[in-house]
Amino acid sequence: MSVPQQKYDIAIIGAGACGMTAAITAARRGASVCLIEGGARVGTKILKTGNGKCNLSHAPIEGDEYRGSDSKRVAGFLNRFGVDETLEFFKSIGLITREKDGYIYPYSEMASSVLDVLRFAVAASGAEVICSAKATAISGSDGDYAVLCKIDPDGNGNSKSAKSEIHAKKVILCTGGCADPVSGSDGSGIRIAENLGLNVLKPLPALVKVKAANSKDMAVCAGVRSKGVVSVYVGNGASDIASGANPVSYDRGEIQFTKDGLSGIPVFNVSRYISRALDEGDSVRIRLDLCPEMNEDELAFFITDHIRNGYGNAGISIDEALSGIQNKKLNTYILKTIGVKPSAPAADIGRDEISRYAHALKALDFNIENTYGFEQAQVTSGGVDLNEVDDNLQAVRYPGMYLAGELLDVDGPCGGYNLQWAWTSGYIAGNSAASDL
Repeated sequence: MSVPQQKYDIAIIGAGACGMTAAITAARRGASVCLIEGGARVGTKILKTGNGKCNLSHAPIEGDEYRGSDSKRVAGFLNRFGVDETLEFFKSIGLITREKDGYIYPYSEMASSVLDVLRFAVAASGAEVICSAKATAISGSDGDYAVLCKIDPDGNGNSKSAKSEIHAKKVILCTGGCADPVSGSDGSGIRIAENLGLNVLKPLPALVKVKAANSKDMAVCAGVRSKGVVSVYVGNGASDIASGANPVSYDRGEIQFTKDGLSGIPVFNVSRYISRALDEGDSVRIRLDLCPEMNEDELAFFITDHIRNGYGNAGISIDEALSGIQNKKLNTYILKTIGVKPSAPAADIGRDEISRYAHALKALDFNIENTYGFEQAQVTSGGVDLNEVDDNLQAVRYPGMYLAGELLDVDGPCGGYNLQWAWTSGYIAGNSAASDL
């Protein structure tokens, strides 16, 4: 089975959030559009976003939340197609949204609603969709680009693949990065970009869990959630935090403990810096402040007064006496790390032990040895240097070729920022390519 050679105005490689937005936008402007997808279905990664609810944007987004090779330019793109324009776009294709504390979801709070309206809008636009066609190379020049594809009609990679060329006047490359490869973001677009000679910043996992080197006793607090501040120290700062080194990044929110590391939104948001530091051979340490509302002296005083005047003579253990301070499982872990038996009588605990506990609660350190990799990452840090494209997302060295989405070296925090970049860059690329015809 093969796709007959045809020539379109625009060939879009990658039918995810970005690619479908580009296809709808370009086709609405009258361009003949071919949307090429390597998987058996379009937009499968959308179904995983927002824990299945699809947190599709955030209000507000200024642009300085993003990171990458030239992240200051992101605000300019958002000024052209930002949150308001995105909501109008979705309204135009039949989606109602709702906002919760800045997080924007489909009214149904089902990611499938977002995917469905995009699929239906692509079909209504007249864009042709070709699935199970993995793009492997791009050749040609403005006015006549050829996209070489491997066709896998069964969609399982087991059948004998046929090759086909799809020709177009313009090409939009929006294959995604390397995060969550089972969804189709397997780095194929990165390889195409590298073969074209484009500058690529090494792709690394972002918005991902991390593994602690000192995780021997962490199983006791696996599954515990605690609100606090996560700070990342790198290099010399990681080896001697007490010297007054500044963190390279920090975030605040609900931290989740795993059997061998840390998770949760604040950990995800600093993980891009961890990935980069580890890749460069630096040591990395995370420090948790699990009681940011009180300083260390206030905390120690409260605990001392509480034990003396509250439970000191009640015959209870120290972990029981501290149950009003933190989760009991987490207290057990902390007490063990400071050399105090959780079962020790509270009345026997002195000022030194209380001070050590208060310090640990304010400065619980973990040496980080790795992340959970692309398999569990939500987005990619790195990709094609943003300086390779102009303000219309057209490749500076390849007129008529546009790059968009996660393929570019732009990544944002949790909360709808990365999907907003997909909508923004997809619209601008689709609109620019169609206008340039």
